[in-house]
Amino acid sequence: MESQPKPLDIKKNMLYNTIGSLTYQGCLWITTVLVVILANGYSDSGILSFAMTIGNMFNAVSTYNMRTYQVSDINGKYSQRNYVGFRILTIAIGLVLLEVYSLIVSPDSQTFIAVLAYLLFKTDESFCDVLYGIDQRGQRMDYIGISQLLRGILVVAAFSCGLWLTKDIVIAILAMYPVCLLITLFYDMPHARRLAQIRPELRADQGKTLLVECLPLVLEILFLSMIVSVARQYYANAFGNERLGIYAAVATPAVLVQAAARFLYAPALVPLTEKWNESPQDAFLPAFKKTISIMLVAMLVAIPLLAFVGPWALTVVYGEKVEGYTYLFTNVLISTGSIAMLYYLTDVLVLTRDIRGSLISTALALVTSIVLMVPFEKLFDMQGINYTIIIASVVGIAAAFICLTKDIASSSRHAG
Repeated sequence: MESQPKPLDIKKNMLYNTIGSLTYQGCLWITTVLVVILANGYSDSGILSFAMTIGNMFNAVSTYNMRTYQVSDINGKYSQRNYVGFRILTIAIGLVLLEVYSLIVSPDSQTFIAVLAYLLFKTDESFCDVLYGIDQRGQRMDYIGISQLLRGILVVAAFSCGLWLTKDIVIAILAMYPVCLLITLFYDMPHARRLAQIRPELRADQGKTLLVECLPLVLEILFLSMIVSVARQYYANAFGNERLGIYAAVATPAVLVQAAARFLYAPALVPLTEKWNESPQDAFLPAFKKTISIMLVAMLVAIPLLAFVGPWALTVVYGEKVEGYTYLFTNVLISTGSIAMLYYLTDVLVLTRDIRGSLISTALALVTSIVLMVPFEKLFDMQGINYTIIIASVVGIAAAFICLTKDIASSSRHAG
């Protein structure tokens, strides 16, 4: 392996990661716009939205939510080769589980086939995530940003060409896979190899230990994704893909708020881990407060601004078809901001190794979502999806704060 590149400082890592990753997420949103413009009606939009929600669940299983665990493994309990080998194992498990799940919950055969096509695309994305973990651990998140930028551009090009030429949503989704695979093979793997050995290596005992030890992590991220997914899936089955497609057209752009918040704090995870090991009270707590303050300020600025311009922008993009539904956008922004804050707090609980607290917080949020989604969606229609997610997130956030407060107090007593 050639000499390792020098780490970048946290500001540069934050800049590269945020710009590249936001571009990628923005391009995924553009596909949801294109499917409305290039297809007839909202049926294909609903199918794509349904496939995306299943894809998010697959991502939870296939990545095993190991990114935070991987980058905070500063003592080298497992090698990067172990993490790569484990990722191949979890991807295989995720494919089996989510294909069976999709067969059960898909409303029709076309939607099921579209889900399978989307899972192929997510397979490459999930494998890339472990390479991004190597980049992040080496504090070279410029590699991640450039990769995400390239992927976003190619995804939009492949999806739009596929849909324009064939008018087939399945072909359009399939077209995204090979272009992303090329980025993985010819950019991500060579750059990760500069930082660590990436040839998969995983003994049976290591795989078993990681599966058991980190099972709460995958349940946690699965619960997080299901807070949104189950609410949308119930709506699709109760009211149809066409109605879900309308909601998705309005809601998907707001995911950028959630993504931006996560990209803002991601570069801080390695330094936060080091500060936790140094001193939870004196070193970690000020850094934690600083990061959460940056997130809150960013949301307080972004949400009102986007709520003001969003309805106009949505009408410009989609036309009069969506004009009667732009009232949803403000609560969509609040719901995605709430989910982003819950993601941050659970990631912090993981790096402090309070995996139990992280799992409890997300489980409470999911139970709240399941309990509220049926009555809220029947009573408030599409707005009921937003209300369900907001209340569920607040419950999870409160639980996570309680767990983190106990962890800091406990660590301080032990240190004393």
